[in-house]
Amino acid sequence: MIGERLRKLRKEKGLNQEDLANIIGVQKSMVSLYELNKSDPSDKIKVAISRYFNISLDYLLGVIDDPVPYFTPNLFIRIPENLPEIENSLLRDYLEYLDYRTANSSDTAPISKYFEIYLI
Repeated sequence: MIGERLRKLRKEKGLNQEDLANIIGVQKSMVSLYELNKSDPSDKIKVAISRYFNISLDYLLGVIDDPVPYFTPNLFIRIPENLPEIENSLLRDYLEYLDYRTANSSDTAPISKYFEIYLI
């Protein structure tokens, strides 16, 4: 799984294998082996890949299919996909309202500084 995801991420960034090798600190041949699933990156290299592409290790490892960011805000709100549309819309509207209220307050930072919404 890592190989397919790594190749996809690399190509989306417009990098060749040598570019990526330099970024994560390995030989070009190792990137090729990773992409062909003939070698498994060390944990240190997996973290370097996740940080560079800003994707979670869970996504890189194939545990989840949503490329959740490596760097996440303090609060992470997940809205289930099966939430009925009206409740989903109301929840999103309320979060936008809170963001608006806090952004226009001299006492607080915008609430969106602390959360992101991901469908699961």
